[in-house]
Amino acid sequence: MEQLNIVGKRSGEGFVAHKAMLVIALARAIADRVMLMDITLGRKGLIGYLKALGGSNIVKVIPSNGSASVSQATDKRLKVICGANTSYLADSHWIGEKTPFTLCEVRVSPSNSVKPNVGAIELAEALARVLPFTATDDARPVLACVNFEAKDGKLTLIGADGFRLAVVSLDYADGEGQALIKRDELIGVVNALRKAKRVRITFEEGGGGEANQ
Repeated sequence: MEQLNIVGKRSGEGFVAHKAMLVIALARAIADRVMLMDITLGRKGLIGYLKALGGSNIVKVIPSNGSASVSQATDKRLKVICGANTSYLADSHWIGEKTPFTLCEVRVSPSNSVKPNVGAIELAEALARVLPFTATDDARPVLACVNFEAKDGKLTLIGADGFRLAVVSLDYADGEGQALIKRDELIGVVNALRKAKRVRITFEEGGGGEANQ
């Protein structure tokens, strides 16, 4: 099972994280199903849901024990709070009969605080510059991604479609690593980043990367 280790703030049995960074962390996963606490959801559906959430750049996710506003209080659900908006996600939401049984699990660091290491505006502008240079078809999947590479005090974003190349580097002094993230998962993140101040990007051992609050 894939592990997505997200740095955020614990909130009881749930967590609080930056919405855009949670989307990026989910986007880098290969699995089609994602586990949040003891709830399993369709990963692509969850990404689309998070992108569409309005009200705040911060999302709070906690277990729900059911309430009068929930039609089936006995079902396992997650309560998602984003600004003034509250919604509930049922177990197996966005999972169909043909959804491959591949799993990734979201785990939140026990840290009570988050230390940002990249300017959100700078990251948004970097993405806006490299995304137009990525491929828009699936003929060569690797070219339909943005390559994130941290090395020698720089975070470098690379986009290429086989004919054109774009490279943008940002100051980054928090380790080394590399990750490929699909362009379609990043397009909706740019506007959210522009509304934030700073974000945190980390890379796991073994070269995998993730973006966190």
